Amino acid sequence: MFITSGCGFTLRGTQDLNTPVAYQTVQLSLDDNQEALHLKQALTKHLSMMGLQHGVSTNQIDVQNLKFHRYRLVGTLTEIRLVLSANITIRMGETATSMPMQVEQSYQYNEASVVTLDQQGEEGKKWLYDQLGERIVARYRAMTLGQ
Repeated sequence: MFITSGCGFTLRGTQDLNTPVAYQTVQLSLDDNQEALHLKQALTKHLSMMGLQHGVSTNQIDVQNLKFHRYRLVGTLTEIRLVLSANITIRMGETATSMPMQVEQSYQYNEASVVTLDQQGEEGKKWLYDQLGERIVARYRAMTLGQ
């Protein structure tokens, strides 16, 4: 977010989006595996973009059952659908809210091509982690503004 306080300029609709001090630090809780590491990097990036930080706190984002699925519909061109899902619990003090979250991306892949690597699939996977991280942080931020 771009705010210049010296001249009073703010982007339209952002003047009341300052996160209360009690919610500016959040603790991240994820499984200890490679997929969770990718999501934690995305969460950390999006937290800092929102002016928040992760550390020891009573506020917590807990990610469970992080699953990556790849569905294929084989034809002349193979239609591939990538899905990343997780169960998210956001704790703010004594209040906890749980919800499932899912992001997906579809693309076509020609298996008859000379290139055997599915580079679009690898890029899509990175995009999914980033999008899920952004959605989780946006939900947390929305909940802090409602407190």
